[in-house]
Amino acid sequence: MNSLGRTIVAVVVAAGLFGYIYFVESKKDPKGSDDAAAPKREKVFAGLDKLKVRSLTLKKRNGEMVHAEKNADAWTLVSTQDAPADPGEIGTLLDALQNLETEEIVNETAGDLAPFGLTEPKVSVSLVAEGAPKPFEVDLGDSVPAGSSIFARVPGKPRLFTVSSTLENTLSKSAFDLRDRSVLKVKKDAIQSFEVAEKNKVAYRLSRGASGEEDWKIDAPVSTRAARWSADSFLGLVENLRMEGIATEDAKPRDVAKYGLGGSARRVVLGLGEGQSTILEIGRKTDDGKYYARDASSKLVAMIPTAIVDDLDKGLKGLRAGRLLDVATYEVTGLDVAAGGTTKAFTKTTTKAKDGLTEVAWKAAPPARNAAEEAVSSAMIAIGGAEVAEFIDAPKAPSTYGLDAPALRVVLRFDGGKEDWFEVAVKGEAAFGRRRNDVAVLKLDKGKVEGLIKAFTALGS
Repeated sequence: MNSLGRTIVAVVVAAGLFGYIYFVESKKDPKGSDDAAAPKREKVFAGLDKLKVRSLTLKKRNGEMVHAEKNADAWTLVSTQDAPADPGEIGTLLDALQNLETEEIVNETAGDLAPFGLTEPKVSVSLVAEGAPKPFEVDLGDSVPAGSSIFARVPGKPRLFTVSSTLENTLSKSAFDLRDRSVLKVKKDAIQSFEVAEKNKVAYRLSRGASGEEDWKIDAPVSTRAARWSADSFLGLVENLRMEGIATEDAKPRDVAKYGLGGSARRVVLGLGEGQSTILEIGRKTDDGKYYARDASSKLVAMIPTAIVDDLDKGLKGLRAGRLLDVATYEVTGLDVAAGGTTKAFTKTTTKAKDGLTEVAWKAAPPARNAAEEAVSSAMIAIGGAEVAEFIDAPKAPSTYGLDAPALRVVLRFDGGKEDWFEVAVKGEAAFGRRRNDVAVLKLDKGKVEGLIKAFTALGS
């Protein structure tokens, strides 16, 4: 651009700025801003009820158009290929429009709209609402120079005003931004089992515990315990898995292999009970570091972020219970401690003190003494501190590990009659443990096991 061109552009921009300043400042009290009343805000869409909106249309300056329609309670994006809309995104957009207010009145009878970017609006909005005689419409133009507002007008009306620039971000959503980007339509609480397969070979399988037992267990390749929160954490990633792009909406069988899907894909099979299942396929890595993926029953191939793949790459090790037990003291209602040839039973009681605080006591069955709350809490912490150094998945006879006569066996009781247990022993320079629902013998740190034995043996002494 030559110097003359730059000068012309500068003059046009300056004209828009000074024009806006003139229109606004001329309406203010000449005594000064301290005495001037704040501009009166008005609803742009008086009478709009977002719950009655049946369709919305966004027309962009770049030619893109987004159109969504509501059928019953569900929104659908209407285009060459219809897709369900994200109700949260649609709700945010309708909230913003229902609450939209004018900030400044620039001109009551605007003539030339070009300086304000409204000859060809940046975004035009149209809402069709049940019971309304005509659509609710507004055009958004350019940003106010050196301000935090944008110029706007209602089509067919002469008034020119400004609205908050935050609306621009809300209305600049693309069709992809507004669609339901869930890869799988599944809730983690509905999942009863899941297995991970690599090239059609099962790597591992997990299932929920029996009725009344919420904890997950590993069924294959070995029957062992899963870490208390690891399975739920992974399934949270599955439930919230969102597309970051779409490779194709209509993958043909011959095209699936190029995405690394089909028979060569990593598969997560989610069991939903009553013979129902959903399968997530994860294929090869994209050029920009994402992964191709799809619901195996769908022709849509999406690009997904790496988080779920990173979790899968940890393998079974990332899901196994890596501590002797994962237990929270507040959940335990009773203890049976067997050590040194004797068994002591403790039951937790709670009472309200005069100051309103809850007091906890651990009552012992005679002849044992009651246990101090601090001592029980310390013993519980010691359980979680006993981390597994090695899983012995094909153990020899219990005597090999001293578990034919364990130095300590603890049964933990919970509400609803649920129980859990573990036992530990010291054999030479090593320490070992076992626990409920686990075929493995656990190799543990000898010093921590000795501390654990001491902590529980001392209760009620």
